[in-house]
Amino acid sequence: MTAGTLAILMLFAFITVSALTQTWKGCAGYGLWAVLCPTWNWRWSLPSFGYQKYIAGATLLGFLLSGMRRQKLTRSGTIAILGLCTYLVLSFAAAQQSINPVKTAQFMDVTWKMVLMTVIACWTIDDARKLVIFCWALCIAQGWNAVNINQLYYQYGINVNYFTWNYLDNNVYSISSVPPMAVSFALMLYAPRRWMMCLASVIFILQMHQLMILQSRGTMIGAIALVLFGVFFMTKTKRTIGLIGGGVLAAAVLAGPSVVKEFSSAFAEEGERDSSADSRFKLWSAGAKIMKDYPLLGVGPWTGERYVYRYYDGVTGKSKALHNLFFEVGTGSGIPALIGYLAYFLAPFLGHFYLWRRHRGRFPEWMRICNLVVLAGIPGYFVASMFSSGALIESPYLVVAIGIASLAVYANSPQNASPAQETREDRRSEATPDPDSATGAALGSHDDVVHAG
Repeated sequence: MTAGTLAILMLFAFITVSALTQTWKGCAGYGLWAVLCPTWNWRWSLPSFGYQKYIAGATLLGFLLSGMRRQKLTRSGTIAILGLCTYLVLSFAAAQQSINPVKTAQFMDVTWKMVLMTVIACWTIDDARKLVIFCWALCIAQGWNAVNINQLYYQYGINVNYFTWNYLDNNVYSISSVPPMAVSFALMLYAPRRWMMCLASVIFILQMHQLMILQSRGTMIGAIALVLFGVFFMTKTKRTIGLIGGGVLAAAVLAGPSVVKEFSSAFAEEGERDSSADSRFKLWSAGAKIMKDYPLLGVGPWTGERYVYRYYDGVTGKSKALHNLFFEVGTGSGIPALIGYLAYFLAPFLGHFYLWRRHRGRFPEWMRICNLVVLAGIPGYFVASMFSSGALIESPYLVVAIGIASLAVYANSPQNASPAQETREDRRSEATPDPDSATGAALGSHDDVVHAG
């Protein structure tokens, strides 16, 4: 047994035991485990075992033993959770008439676990310190994967046609890296200590380079959208502007001719696009037609691909992936389930956008991190998911959980007025909360603000 394997087993034991008495640690450990993928990274020596289910089980048991103690969520957080639960219930209903029960059962076996852990995380990550630890867990876990992929590329080279990581192809793995990329982006800009900023910056650059290595055009576009939204919503300071400039320079240096060529092909005119890019639009058309014909419950979760050949003459065989998150969810579980799924992402996004518009000048450091994670990460994930699909990826669920929990923590903090609780008079006067709050003082503040947003 290697030292790495022993460390992972000890980490698993620590997470599982800690979850019984401190539920939030089970949620943070689940997030780290889901993104790190130890069963893949140490697959040659780690015993085959249902680690995530045991972490989820211990976390649920710990939550029950605590008397189901939870924080009060904001209105947008509650809407998001209701949307997610609606999506799950309707997916279970759709599964009863699935055209491929075996594949649907695999989908549901993963989905209920993700929903359960997401909801518990929203309820139990109830202070700023826990939120920041959760962010770092996702950042470091994804950073480890990015290091390994960069190392693999420089040592042996990577053929994306045969690439697999955690049993995902280059497109789906790349999408899974976008939400944690928003976390490293925010930590790079707002981490309170210089060494933390440096660590997050290195991870962010490695994440950018792994996307170039894997040549997933849709995810490259999603990552660009993430950065553009991040630049728009970030607090403009000398430090943050300098860091963005450094990141742009690093991207320019790392992007070789093959990356530029692959990325540019996504915008080629009709007739000049390669077969992969051209087929995306025809697949989307087929997906829209399937949703039109099966609007209520779809054809069964994760099985819309089995109906594509009926609507797309260019398909050979009985199955063709739709390569689009929204059509995958809509064809599999129906339009109402898709609305619930979208509500989970959009409600916290709008809640954070509202706070950004009204309160960004007085955000404590931890809230700047969480706010930027949501406002940059969700658009980046949605754009990347237009070109492939990863409805079974945990990382976007976890990033939204950061958004929901941070809205609740900010609203429930005595020094911050909850938007839902403000009177009209408060809204007119925009009374400023105490800038010397304990949370803000613990995590530091920026003094060199040029302007916000």
